[in-house]
Formats: sequence, C-alpha cells, structure tokens
Amino acid sequence: MTVWLRLLAAAMCGVAAALALAPLYLWPLMLLGYGGLFWFLNQSGHWRQAFTLGWAFGVGYFLVGLHWVGHAFMVDADRFAWMMPIALIALAGGLGLFPGLVLALTRGLSRPGPSRLFAFALFWGLGEWLRGTLLTGFPWLMSGHVWAAGDGSLQAAAYLGTSVLGPLAVMAAAAPALFVTAPRKSRRAALLTNGLVFAVLGLVLVISQLRLQEAAVALHPEVRLRLVQAGIAQADKWRTNLRDQHLALYLKLSLEPGANGRPAAYSHLIWPETATPFFLADDPARRGFIARSLPPGTMLITGTPRRGRSAAGAVTLHNSIMALAADGAVARIYDKAHLVPFGEYLPLRSALARLGLDKLAHGAVDFSPGFGPIVAKLPDLPPFRPLICYEIIFSREIAAPDYEAKPEWLLNVTNDAWFGDSFGPRQHLDIARMRAVEQGLPVVRVANTGISAIIGPFGRISAHLPLGAAGVIDSGLPKALPETLYRRFGDGIFAIFCLLLGCSSFFTYTIGAKSSRLGK
Repeated sequence: MTVWLRLLAAAMCGVAAALALAPLYLWPLMLLGYGGLFWFLNQSGHWRQAFTLGWAFGVGYFLVGLHWVGHAFMVDADRFAWMMPIALIALAGGLGLFPGLVLALTRGLSRPGPSRLFAFALFWGLGEWLRGTLLTGFPWLMSGHVWAAGDGSLQAAAYLGTSVLGPLAVMAAAAPALFVTAPRKSRRAALLTNGLVFAVLGLVLVISQLRLQEAAVALHPEVRLRLVQAGIAQADKWRTNLRDQHLALYLKLSLEPGANGRPAAYSHLIWPETATPFFLADDPARRGFIARSLPPGTMLITGTPRRGRSAAGAVTLHNSIMALAADGAVARIYDKAHLVPFGEYLPLRSALARLGLDKLAHGAVDFSPGFGPIVAKLPDLPPFRPLICYEIIFSREIAAPDYEAKPEWLLNVTNDAWFGDSFGPRQHLDIARMRAVEQGLPVVRVANTGISAIIGPFGRISAHLPLGAAGVIDSGLPKALPETLYRRFGDGIFAIFCLLLGCSSFFTYTIGAKSSRLGK
C-alpha cells in the first residue's frame, strides 16, 4: 500500500469513528475505525510514521464530526464565507495532532500485542484529556460520548465519567484487531486479552443497566417552569429594527395558554442565551414592560448581553444570564466565564486582526469572561449552576469544590441557531445528557432554535422542542439524585484507570520481552 493510500485509509477510519457518535450512533463502526487505526499502528515502521497515520485519522474524524462548525460562517456570508473552508481544515488539522501524538507515543513506548493495546487506550485517554484542557479546551466529539447511544449504557457515566468511558470503548473496539496483528504464537495472549477487555466492558454495561431499575425521579412540587424557544434565525437575531418584534414574540409565547387550554401558570419563566438583543440591565423601560406583561409573581430568567466596567474603567461586554424579579428589578447576574475562541473573542487580536480575521459574534468588541463558576440562589428555586452555551461540555468545571452550596440542577441556556439543522445541536444535547448522568442532576436546557429540553438526572428527556420550532415547554423541575461516584471523585477515577492501564501495559511488555528472549 502506498503512503497516500495508507493516509487515506487512516482518514476513513477516522470518518467511521466519528459516525459512531451522535447523532447517528452507528457504534459498530468503532470496530472499523479504532480497529483499523490499531492495525495501522502495528504496521507503522517507526514513531514518525505512526504520528502521520494518527494525524490522518484525526483529520477524517474531526472533519466529519465537526463539519457543522462551517454553518456559523454562513450566517454573515458576506464577511465570513471565505473563511469557512480554511477554518474547517485548520480545525481538523490542528485537532488531528492529538491522535497523532497518541499513536507516536504508543508506537515508541510499547511492543506489539497486549502491551500495545493497553498503551493505546492509555494514551488515547490522556490525549482526549489534554484536548479538553489545553488552550481553553475543546472536549467535544469525545469517544466516551458513544455511551449516550442508549439510556442503559449512558448510566455508566455516573460511575466512571466520560474520561474513563472513552478509552474503555476505544480499547474494546481495537481489541479484536489483536488477532490480525499478533503472530500465531501470540494468539492465545490475544484471546485472553480480548476476554479480559470484554469482561470489563460487559460488567460496566450490566452495572449501568441495573442503575435504571431505580430510575424513579421526583419533582419539586413548588416549582413550575416554562421554557420558551422562539426559533429566531441567527441572521435576524441582532437586526436593530427587529428588537421589539423579537421581544414581542417572546412575550407572546410566554403568555400562551398551557396544554390544557388554561391561562399560563408558572413560577419561573426561562428564555435562552441572549434572548434580548439589547442590554436589558440598562433598559428600565423594557424591563418594566416585560414585568407588566407577565403574570403576577413571575420571575424571568433570561440570557442577555451586559455592559460592565473593568478595574481600569474600560467598558466590557459580557454574555450573561439575568434574573428579572416580578417588579422588573435585576435580581441576579451571571457572566459567562468560559468563552468560545473566535466565536465570542478573537485570540491574539492584535496579530490576527491584521490578517482580516474577526470573531463571529455580533459587534466589534470582544466579550469578556466572568469571574468563574457560581451556584445561583433565587427565590423559590433550589440552588443551580448556570451554564451558557458550550460551558456544559466541560465536566470538570461543573462541580467546583469551593461552591458555597451544592447545585441541585443545571441550567443551560444556549443559542445553537449558528449551526442550523446539523449534527452540532444534536451533539450538544447529548453532551448535556452526559453531564446530567455524571452529576446526578437534572438539566434544564433552553435554546433559541432548539433543542430545548427537560433532562432528568438519569439522562432521559421528559420533554423537548425540536430544531427550528417555536413553542414552549411547561414542566416541573426534577429533583437531584444522591451524589454520584463521579461527582464525588471526579477525574480521580480517570487517574486510577490510567494507572491500571499503565501497569497492565508495563506488565505485558515485560512478559512479552521475556518470552522473546526465551524464544531465542
């Protein structure tokens, strides 16, 4: 096989692995994707060749799995359409360095056979952990998200978390390739290794499935929520002549009769990210109008841009969640802490702006981050962790140990209108389901164009609005479950799993080396 055919085949393995994830969940393709990658790893002559094959796999994986990012460049096509192919290629090529590094380390620090399989799983897990951490992190399209393909398998996240479930799934998918790559005298070791790996996988699946036997979820009796999904196209969202029209649409949906035909009755009303395309905190007239329009006693929780001041007195711009009391007063503000590079701010602006680059979000000023995670407390609501847009993908940032109170639910307001009817919003929803199960906390998800949903602490969706629809969800608030194992220990479980994989790789490496010497 020529070099170019080998690289193309490795890229196709990456495509197969990406299609195993949301929204298609063609999970048997993991056997082809990671099994093929493991075969190429064993065929590589040295670590540099392994790196190139891993990078090609990553390009195929991220180009297909993240192709939906290109939709954002077409919202303001006159300014950004030319950047779309460059951005997608740069994104896939840059993220592809992580699988490349994984294969290079595996090739250099292991020997063919079980040692290499354990090392492959170890470095794959560490590579994904690094991808979720370096340069603000991007833990999207993680291999562990395949466990969200079914409610039964998803429950494993409560015990192990996505960081462990990813390398476990990858190891199981690559294990059968041991029979192809191992010499005849090593087939017995390959068989034993497959038996061990699939026994662990089966045990995890059984324990996961058993968790659903107790999947009863109670509701907070005093909380009645209404989630509003207005379905406003991103191209129209920030048009100044449509501001009041958008506000009128939100109020119209907020006042619609319930499913029983009776007048709207709720304690808390929630609008999505930047639902008000103006600075609501600085607009007492509109705040008063909203308060007078809503049923008496209603508290509105809405996404809105906010102007602030830095320590030096400069004006700052924030992507915020604001709670509006029944009298129109601002009750609470949370400023998004984990911003989207190139979406909400331009990294290295002084240099990149000279190349004609800019952030995609409306306005000439970069958004500024808030002061970090908080647990919000509002009247007649259990304490909750507010999360704006893709903040929910960062599992390590959700349950910070220094909170004043433990959150009892997660509020995720988002605007996925940027990405149209694509893989992106569906992947985002299933990542939210993973967070619900990991934390044992319900997720209330409110999106501008969808997918808005009530997600219980077992990751089950009790109500949702589809992409592109305008409507409301009336629902109670599910109660939290007792603290999950993952919520208590976090990535300490991942550290133990990595230690086990490292010891297994070293042990089998040593056994293999002794066998080779005896064979000689």
